[in-house]
Amino acid sequence: MKDEGIKNVKVSYDIACRWSIKLFQRIQSYSDELQIPEDKFSLEYFIPKFHLPVHRPSCHTRYSFNYRPGVGRTHGENIESGWAHTNPAAISTREMGAGAQHSALDGHWGGWNWRKIVGFGKCLHVT
Repeated sequence: MKDEGIKNVKVSYDIACRWSIKLFQRIQSYSDELQIPEDKFSLEYFIPKFHLPVHRPSCHTRYSFNYRPGVGRTHGENIESGWAHTNPAAISTREMGAGAQHSALDGHWGGWNWRKIVGFGKCLHVT
């Protein structure tokens, strides 16, 4: 991100209200290549819509996608929609060594992402 000129990053996370506290202090303990210059861009934190109701009322407006510009009608849950198909992959890779497991799961997720990208045409096709 730091070399791409990105000015604003929007982060959707189930516990963004807690995770974002002192984030940049934690980042300072990371290796140099993972350091993020806090003054180069801004981070905005959101809690996905499905998870938001179980949070405190103070989180509802502060971290809601509904009240923030630049996110459209995002619900923030897409990252979790793919986990169900991972269960069979977990079963078949659990006894593999680390390298083989990484390669197999990378192939699995690559295939999943490819199917999503190819499917965009069905969603975005204008007649």
